[in-house]
Amino acid sequence: MLYIGVDLGTSAVKLLLMDESGKVLNIVSKEYPISFPKPGWSEQNPCDWWAQTVAGLIRLQGLLLSG
Repeated sequence: MLYIGVDLGTSAVKLLLMDESGKVLNIVSKEYPISFPKPGWSEQNPCDWWAQTVAGLIRLQGLLLSG
C-alpha cells in the first residue's frame, strides 16, 4: 500500500509519496501565486491551490509509473 501526504503551505503545495514502511518514494512541490492588492494585504485564489494539488498528484502518479 502507498500513502500520499499533502501540505498546503503559504507559497506552495508539497506532496509526498511513501510506502507502508514509511520509506519516502518521492516528493513534489508546486508553487502558486500570492497577490498584494493593497499595502498590508495578501490574497490567494483557492482555485490555484486545487489546480497545483491536482498537478502534483498527477506528477506523483507519473513518477510512480515511470520509476
